[in-house]
Amino acid sequence: MKHSFQALGTTWWIEIFQDLTETTQDEVKDFVLSYVSTYEQNYSRFQPDSLVSTLNRDRTVVNPTSEFVQLLEYGKRLYLRSDTHFNLLTGHILESKGYDADYTFTTSGPALGPGNPVIDLHISPDLITLTGDANLDLGGFGKGYLVDLLARQLQHTHRIEQFLINGGGDMYATHNNNQPITIHLEHPTKPGVMITNTTLYNNGFAASSPHRRVWENSTGTHTHIIADTLTADATFIKAATTADADAFATAALMMNQHQIEQLVKTERLAVAQFNAQSEQLKSTKNFSS
Repeated sequence: MKHSFQALGTTWWIEIFQDLTETTQDEVKDFVLSYVSTYEQNYSRFQPDSLVSTLNRDRTVVNPTSEFVQLLEYGKRLYLRSDTHFNLLTGHILESKGYDADYTFTTSGPALGPGNPVIDLHISPDLITLTGDANLDLGGFGKGYLVDLLARQLQHTHRIEQFLINGGGDMYATHNNNQPITIHLEHPTKPGVMITNTTLYNNGFAASSPHRRVWENSTGTHTHIIADTLTADATFIKAATTADADAFATAALMMNQHQIEQLVKTERLAVAQFNAQSEQLKSTKNFSS
């Protein structure tokens, strides 16, 4: 079974490698569409009534859902796990550059710097408070987080063990009849050109590149990556979860070699980095396996 659909601004597909009855296939398709739609309504910065938009607008959310609490606690921990390279309080910067709910892509004026999640984001089971002037954006890990949620639902609720979930390049794969699943790494500036391939077996994958979401306006060329300096044209990461792979793929774009080596050791990641000018791919030994 292979099912494709549009959500969170990209194309998704789910491929299941074991035999399912037509009834079960329909049940899985209906569940996935409903689950993803609810998640997008709750947590997308582009949905005016989402919990994220409510927090950005009102600066508080009273009696938040446990899922929202867990999502924000995870994002807050990423700030320290990535040595502050990953920051979920950058929504206002993206909005000022035109990457807003209306996709105006028109600069609205200079933005303040990113917030500090440790200081500005206060989370409890009863109340979430956002202080300072920064806005929340879950785009750096929210899609990967959703992939992981779906994977757990397929395994534990629907008893499906052999599958690949691909949410616009953020992936989680189990296996195909106990064999690893091969995926291909796409060139960041040459769509359709493959650099190399790797395999997934009960782990997550994500890629990040400043060349993927780019727009121009009166103030110049902009990208969704918020960074002063980038060290690669693309990073590819395999991790235990897709959310980790998603976040660290973005963070690694800003890290030097020593910082990446420390990240790999601490987080037990497999990392590849690509330089478009030299056409060179550097990877850790465990990436190709």
